[in-house]
Amino acid sequence: MKRKTLFKKKYDDFIFRVFTLISSRAYYGLLSFSIFAIYLPQLSAQQSSSLELHLLAGRSDAVWIDRDHPLPISGSGVVNSGASPTFEFQLRHALPLSEHWRWVNGLAFGVDSYKLNAYIDKDFNRFGSGYSENYINAGIYHFALLTAMRYDRSFNEKHGFWVQLGLQAAYFVRGYVVLGHGVLFNGSPGELLFDSELTINDANDIAFAPEIQLAYRRTLGQSRWKLFLGTSVVVSRFESAQGTFQIFGDNEVRSGTLQKRWLKAGLNLGAQYALAKP
Repeated sequence: MKRKTLFKKKYDDFIFRVFTLISSRAYYGLLSFSIFAIYLPQLSAQQSSSLELHLLAGRSDAVWIDRDHPLPISGSGVVNSGASPTFEFQLRHALPLSEHWRWVNGLAFGVDSYKLNAYIDKDFNRFGSGYSENYINAGIYHFALLTAMRYDRSFNEKHGFWVQLGLQAAYFVRGYVVLGHGVLFNGSPGELLFDSELTINDANDIAFAPEIQLAYRRTLGQSRWKLFLGTSVVVSRFESAQGTFQIFGDNEVRSGTLQKRWLKAGLNLGAQYALAKP
């Protein structure tokens, strides 16, 4: 009984110390946040926060193809990929922390696509004489939360630039896409030449990715409006879609797997509106 009592006392002391440590960390964290919240209006009192509307248009990474067969020398009976269009709309709020630093948060909705190029000739499939097709499917959608730190500098009263480093937390809408091509011969049932299946975000995961922006901005007259134009890059190893493909020949079927990564770059343009007069 004494050993059990001693063990229970040590266990209770350990739990108490852990709880005390967590509580003290939480207290100092809350205290620091409170001081920051009180001090923040003084930092931004001389400058206005702003709302921004961004349109990003660019190219996303090609589909990664893992073939279960050697790449044919003739280039027939093969599937390749290339960069494909991507678009994103963002609504952001920029809060000044000092003369040059902004804390930026927002929401985004994006549309991504993937591209597959299939080529089959009659030496591989008797119905595939000169068959070549470029498939582009824009069926990959995502919603995202955005946060970033921005360094904003003015050349003069009308012109300036910013450099921004941020983070996106995105959810890709789960979906299923099938692409294929077949032929009819003398009224017989169709013969399939090419088939692919892709599942979008099969695990319903949340993806995280860094985002880098560089932009030039210009104030319109004496108004609260500014226009900006720049570049945006998102880099992530997250696979937004995965799938398989098959190419049907007279004597063989070639297959492999497909992976689409969340990797894109492009132009970023839009407008900024100051919520208070400068």
